[in-house]
Amino acid sequence: MINPDDYEAGWTQKTFNPASGKWPSGAAARNMLLAREGGAQAVRNAGAMDAFNLMAPLLEQYQNQLDASQKISNQLLRELQKIQQRKRT
Repeated sequence: MINPDDYEAGWTQKTFNPASGKWPSGAAARNMLLAREGGAQAVRNAGAMDAFNLMAPLLEQYQNQLDASQKISNQLLRELQKIQQRKRT
């Protein structure tokens, strides 16, 4: 097998070609699937989307932590301003 990664990813599995009515496999199947999915960039785009989808929950959690920290910081700032006001009077 020349490219086991393509095989593992399913790019070389048998697939139906409606134009010819045949079931190509191997490089012919990969080329047909790549064309159907948007060309050579399809693999890179799919990988980027997979990575983003894996990171999305982590980024959402990080955003929630930032929001909570901002809320606490604003509360502390208001309390500090109150204390400074009292010291002035």
